[in-house]
Amino acid sequence: MKSDYIRLVDSHCHNCLRCVRACPTNAMTYLHNQPRIEANDCILCGRCYAACPHDAKSQKSEFRQVKAWLDAGEEVILSAAPSFAVIWENIGALKNLLIRRGFKEVEETARGAAMVSRAYLNLMQEHKMKNIITTCCPAVNTLIEKEYPDLIDQMAPVVSPLIAHGRMIKKNHPDAKVVFLSPCIAKYKEIEDARFAGAVDACISMEEAVTWVQNDLKEDEYEEWEAFEGSVARIYPGAGGVIATLPENENYEYLPVDGIERVKVMLESIRKGELEGCLLEVNSCRGACLSGPLLSHFAHTEFAGQLRINKVTARLPKVTPGELPVDMKAVWKDDSSFHPKHTEEEIRRQMIAMGKTSPMKIHDCGGCGYESCRLKAIAVLDGKADPKICLPEALEAAQSLSNVVLDNTPNGIIVVDNDLNIREMNKISRKILNLDMVNPAGMPLEGILPNEALIDLVRNAGRKTAYFHCYYEMYEKLFEHAIVNVKEQGIKVIILMDRTRETLQEAELAAMRDKTMEVTQQVINDQMRTVQEIASMLGETTAKSKTALLKLQKVMDGETL
Repeated sequence: MKSDYIRLVDSHCHNCLRCVRACPTNAMTYLHNQPRIEANDCILCGRCYAACPHDAKSQKSEFRQVKAWLDAGEEVILSAAPSFAVIWENIGALKNLLIRRGFKEVEETARGAAMVSRAYLNLMQEHKMKNIITTCCPAVNTLIEKEYPDLIDQMAPVVSPLIAHGRMIKKNHPDAKVVFLSPCIAKYKEIEDARFAGAVDACISMEEAVTWVQNDLKEDEYEEWEAFEGSVARIYPGAGGVIATLPENENYEYLPVDGIERVKVMLESIRKGELEGCLLEVNSCRGACLSGPLLSHFAHTEFAGQLRINKVTARLPKVTPGELPVDMKAVWKDDSSFHPKHTEEEIRRQMIAMGKTSPMKIHDCGGCGYESCRLKAIAVLDGKADPKICLPEALEAAQSLSNVVLDNTPNGIIVVDNDLNIREMNKISRKILNLDMVNPAGMPLEGILPNEALIDLVRNAGRKTAYFHCYYEMYEKLFEHAIVNVKEQGIKVIILMDRTRETLQEAELAAMRDKTMEVTQQVINDQMRTVQEIASMLGETTAKSKTALLKLQKVMDGETL
């Protein structure tokens, strides 16, 4: 099943496999020379989108729908994620811009974040959970539901700041459309989750918003940040931001973990029973929401944004426990995907089929997108990976083939740089040029093939292969040269074909042909002479016979001789 939230643009794909290597759940597959996303394994962390340098990934867009609501004059309220600070210096300027474009109101999602922090404090006061894993990041929530369902009971039963804020807006404006300004792809799926239905109606990315209003941006437009209860929650999008809003708690220790790989290590640690009594702030993005995937493809100022947030949250009071104005409860569920089990014998046979026949062949380099050759073999058995894609094996095969060709070709091969200094020579070249005991690297080409016409031809070699014949007295050899210009690599290749023996054989054949023609001509001449002599003798004999026959006729006729 394909993803509806991250779409692949095949025409832009360069088959570089960066997306495959970036995917932390191996949901990005590569088969039949095309990348594909297995939606059942995808957590929408957006790593593949952020990693792609060729614009071969696009995210789901709901901007047209939002624009249609605005054009129709509907009541539309924007919830702006706190990470807006990496693009706009203050919420006042952003608010004015978007209200001029038709939004009824622009509020900060940080208001919902303040309620989430209060909900966490209430949980810590109850002290019923072994650990409390924050649930602000939908990508991490999906990861746990899919790959760590045994840890669901340690997920905070609390909605994200977005859902909390959406519910609060809907409570105050029942007929309004709520739109989220997002740095995150996973939020698009979160608002469509049936468990949170009705809280938020659509998302637009920060890049879409910037493109839309960029002509109205004014550098000198500034308004003071509006204070509200729990304003400190504006610090949420930075790593450790949730914890920064909480006062010290005697029941739980605080641990921030950002980056999906580190989150997975932390979850494994919980499985092993190594962590207990902790509130664990988790974010799938390294650097949390300030480096969200939808901020990755256009210019933004992540660290300047962090400074802006720090300035407006410094010395603000922490969030306190208490009543909550809307329902904050979330129920998490086991959503683990089916993955076939393979026997050790099946895995071993697949590794052998992939060429992993000895420990020296098992590289575990990760170049194919899998952490180990074993995991790659399992992916192949699952039908999710191409067994032929192995960078070390491909390099070794290419080098092996190259060496076989160079070592076994009957022709000499000389590689020179643009200054016509020798970079490489194969064994045959060194043998026929009597350089077996010498390292020719760095020597000028004219030092071993002293011919001005050849040097000029090599220096000025164009796209087409050029050919040149020359006899070298120093080698007593006649060479045919094929000159190839590899412009992209700044080298020229001279292929030496020894034509000495062939030329001698041709000369011998020519001499033999001349001798044969001479002998043939002599035989013809002798034959003609013999024929002429025979003809002469036959002529005399015929004359004598004629005379005798005439005489005999006269006798028979009774004539007197």
